[in-house]
Amino acid sequence: MWSEVKDMLTGIDWQQFHFLRPKALYLFIPLAVAVVILIIGNRERKKWKKIIAPSLRRYMFSKGSVWAFAMPLLLFIIAASCIIAGLAGPAWRKRPVPAEKIQAVVLIALDLSRSMLAKDIQPSRLERAKFKISDFLDANPRARGGLVAFAGTAHPVLPFTSDYKLIKHHAASLVNRIMPVQGTNMPLLMDEIDSLMNSVNAPSTVLLMTDAISAEEAALLTSFTQHSVHRIEILLFSTPNGAAIPGYSSVISKQDPVVLQNMSQDTAITITPLTLDKSDVEGIAQRISKRLIFEEEKKQDEKDWDDAGWLLIIPAVGITLFWFRKGWVIQWCWLPLLLSLSSCGVKSRHPDWWYSKDYQGQLFENDRQYSEAAAHFDDDQHKAVAYFKAGNYEAAADLFALDSSATGACNRGIALAKMGRYDEAMDAFTNAEDLDPSLKNRAGNSLLQAQQAKQKADSILKIEQTSVSKHTKDVKGEKKKDKKDPLKEHKPASKDEELSADTRVKELPKFGNRATDEAVSNIHRAKEAKKPPKDFTPDKADKTASNVLLRQTAADPAEFLHRRFELQVKRYYKHVKKPAQPW
Repeated sequence: MWSEVKDMLTGIDWQQFHFLRPKALYLFIPLAVAVVILIIGNRERKKWKKIIAPSLRRYMFSKGSVWAFAMPLLLFIIAASCIIAGLAGPAWRKRPVPAEKIQAVVLIALDLSRSMLAKDIQPSRLERAKFKISDFLDANPRARGGLVAFAGTAHPVLPFTSDYKLIKHHAASLVNRIMPVQGTNMPLLMDEIDSLMNSVNAPSTVLLMTDAISAEEAALLTSFTQHSVHRIEILLFSTPNGAAIPGYSSVISKQDPVVLQNMSQDTAITITPLTLDKSDVEGIAQRISKRLIFEEEKKQDEKDWDDAGWLLIIPAVGITLFWFRKGWVIQWCWLPLLLSLSSCGVKSRHPDWWYSKDYQGQLFENDRQYSEAAAHFDDDQHKAVAYFKAGNYEAAADLFALDSSATGACNRGIALAKMGRYDEAMDAFTNAEDLDPSLKNRAGNSLLQAQQAKQKADSILKIEQTSVSKHTKDVKGEKKKDKKDPLKEHKPASKDEELSADTRVKELPKFGNRATDEAVSNIHRAKEAKKPPKDFTPDKADKTASNVLLRQTAADPAEFLHRRFELQVKRYYKHVKKPAQPW
């Protein structure tokens, strides 16, 4: 302790010296008022001595010293000043802040141009690329993955997610026909990559899957790596001899080896040759996994300064030990201090004066006020635990995701399981086992519970679907009742007697077809529009949305992506020119 005090006192940087709570220095004003009152009061006590005759004064009073009054007053001023300065929080150096660990990502950019339909690689370049995406994810690069499709325009398919099954599902549905603009537009792709990777601080990877790269496109890739912390992994899907592009038999698509040689000089670009087995994508996944964790220096703020106010407590306490000597007691001067200390709890007006944020959060957590505790904690892990106990599992999962350790992954899996996101939870438990084998039992038990909960949820869903289908069959069966049912609705025939609510008859027919009145309603059947109407406005959409009954849409993800891409082209790529080469 004393060595630490010595280091702090001898290493004061006066240029960095400041007070963390400068408003506490206003307490010197009441201190000055108290000193003035003490001095005036001491002079008033001396006036009554003049009433005594001078010849008797030496017998009535003992000869005192000026220091008998000045010393206690001086030490009172020093002790009070130390306390006030300590409350103000003197600081002149920053405490060491551990680096923040953040996780890298991988963005898969898949070429969907017509040249990818060439069959020099069986079954085709595009189909082999989709197989390689599946093999790459099976190799578990451990990074969150995103997916972008590009041809004449570039479109994000999936944001960054740790659910590899979802990426595989969408990648399998990518075909050339969903692209609204044919050709290859590398500048638009790089703009899209830059916008998606701009918010990623950790050095990450762009996995480019294409068949050929021109010299101009290679220059764009090199420029991207020079102005970014990210790397580019290239996997080419073409043979040295190339192949004819379907629909353009006179055009041979192949890679120029000179361009590859020039790109290989950039250390941030890695070109992996295509192999028949999984060794190519497994090598890429291994390189990404090694660069997964990146430590970034945290931005320091006022909370990172080392508060040295506790050093001033030492002289204040030393002086207080002599305060009970005869003639040194100034009881009423400490009354304001005692009153201020009487309300130093967590629920006081200024709890930050007395307790740190984490200590306040711990007190609220001890009282089972978990929401209040989460609002007060500064530490992300304590805040995440408080949110979990409060039932806010989504916030807890987001905070646990900031912890790249095995414990953080396991805790995130528990929070995801509580929300019913069992697939993501199982991925998190598996990740925890990979990071720390010592957590294998804990993570394995949690993984088993998540699997059981998922099976239970799937079984309930299956039962509900079975009951719905059974109900549908019952309804269909009711429609197949006896044709003589008088309540059965039929369209009016020429020979049938048409009846309405206004028709007056003595006796309704017991058998035969009858027509019912048409019900007037505001319900309309509609198909999903390929594009918004010209007179479309948000207000109009709100008014009509509840009155439209959509028919069942196609379950093909490719059709959905095709429509989405068309809308994006009309919104974001209005002035984009089609490439000169449509392949």
